Amino acid sequence: MERQTPKYESLRAYMKSAEKRKELFDIKEQFDEALWYKYLKELSERKEVRCGRDKAFYGERIDSLRPLTGGTPLTNFLLYKGLPKFCDFDCDGTVRKDYLKQGYYSWFPREIYRTLWYWRDLCRVKDVPFSYATVRQFADSCYDDGIRMGPDTMNSFWITFSLYLISHYGQTYKWNNFKNTVFFQEGENGRQRNRADRIKELIEADENYIGSAGLKEFAKMTHTVGNLVLVPAGYNGYRGTQPCIKDYFDLSLENLLHVRDGKRYLGEEQAVRRKNFIKYINTFFLWDYVDGEYEVLPLCRSHAVQMETQRRTGRLEARGVLPGIDEIDGLCAEINGKIYRRGLFVVAMLRIAMGIGSDGTDAALRYTYEGRYKDGWASWSVSGVYKKIMEEVFLQNTMYAGGYRKVDELIRKAAEGNPDEKFVTDIMDGISCG
Repeated sequence: MERQTPKYESLRAYMKSAEKRKELFDIKEQFDEALWYKYLKELSERKEVRCGRDKAFYGERIDSLRPLTGGTPLTNFLLYKGLPKFCDFDCDGTVRKDYLKQGYYSWFPREIYRTLWYWRDLCRVKDVPFSYATVRQFADSCYDDGIRMGPDTMNSFWITFSLYLISHYGQTYKWNNFKNTVFFQEGENGRQRNRADRIKELIEADENYIGSAGLKEFAKMTHTVGNLVLVPAGYNGYRGTQPCIKDYFDLSLENLLHVRDGKRYLGEEQAVRRKNFIKYINTFFLWDYVDGEYEVLPLCRSHAVQMETQRRTGRLEARGVLPGIDEIDGLCAEINGKIYRRGLFVVAMLRIAMGIGSDGTDAALRYTYEGRYKDGWASWSVSGVYKKIMEEVFLQNTMYAGGYRKVDELIRKAAEGNPDEKFVTDIMDGISCG
């Protein structure tokens, strides 16, 4: 049986490819099933027993490997969720601890973070093939301020999908029902595997079980480049388990700014935190999620009510975290639009950073940069004009009323007089995020 291999061998190959809609590329296509098959096969053939695991243990894991492509976005998502943790593939590049072999993990999104935000997660590269370099879970970035960052998926599909299932098929799909399941096996996420198996049975019984067009589109968009971000170290796991946030990105941003739980990820003092928050929105291209005053915009009516209550009482509230059933399509439409627009912008910034034109050709951009961060950014292998834009536009705690339209104007202004001004102008002319 043919095993899935990554569609692209490098980020540059992805950017130079003939694929027209790069903002819609599903990162699950970068899963290296063949590599994991080879690795597990080697383990199963060793004579010694490893931590009590025999040949049958590895044989079961080999049998459970499946390609994450070829089906509908929903079935591909469920296959992804059903992967055992032993096969540690994550579309946003998350790892569970420091100093892991990157070759067995998600190098593709991590390379995006390194390129766009000078994320310094690589620990050792000397005399080691790039794909096997060791990586840190959290690392510094150009965002700076001593705040280490880690990968995250901004808008989580799973919680809203689960809500839809519960509303139509009952509490058997409720998260808590699987916390103590016997399927939670050593070293593996049995809870999610069990749920994925149950939902796959549902699909087989009724192929049209999902009637929400927005939810189907969300399944398609959730693992695209517009839904990837760096967050302060530790915040990924926290927001996913906090019952007053439940992994929703608008509520996550609201809490980062206003701190109603005592966890000050962006600074102790409110004034400092607000400056850092404004710079965070600008650095990571998140203007769609805030208004002109950089207050967070709710994704649905329930979240608007919850935010208003939190702002009035000054504390986190669990009510209204889950949207009403009648809000699901509107919520998904809001999320999908934001992911798509940001994806267009991310691809455009990758082009400017890497000097790759819309037709896939190398633009031979200059790599000289004489700005404020000249010494600190010396090893950041991106174009000089991208560094200039990062310094003058993105790394600012200035509020850009008008979102993408204002930022587009500022990018063009930052490129004025630069030898690569025309290239930047051509790239910006080719997108429309506003």
